[in-house]
Amino acid sequence: MEYVYPAIFRPEEEGGFCVIFPDIRRGATQGDDMADAVEMAEDSLCAVLYDIEEEKAEIPAPSDTNAIDSLPNDTIILISADTNEYRSFKENRAIRQSA
Repeated sequence: MEYVYPAIFRPEEEGGFCVIFPDIRRGATQGDDMADAVEMAEDSLCAVLYDIEEEKAEIPAPSDTNAIDSLPNDTIILISADTNEYRSFKENRAIRQSA
């Protein structure tokens, strides 16, 4: 499945960004700079949504970006995740490791 969720990118005092998905409680991550934080957010979102699918749990609906509470220095970015691609990658990696 393909998903798109808003993520809050919050600058850290020591540098880098903390990334929070308001709709997905276990998907927080971080990055050294914005590009790294976006890449980490994509990876984290994909892994978490894949796990939720595997658990056969309900996938939460993404929030409207205008309805998200954020701080003045926060940046909200839509992050996409393709769990079918992630699943294929994970299965191919497992096959290579066991061979």
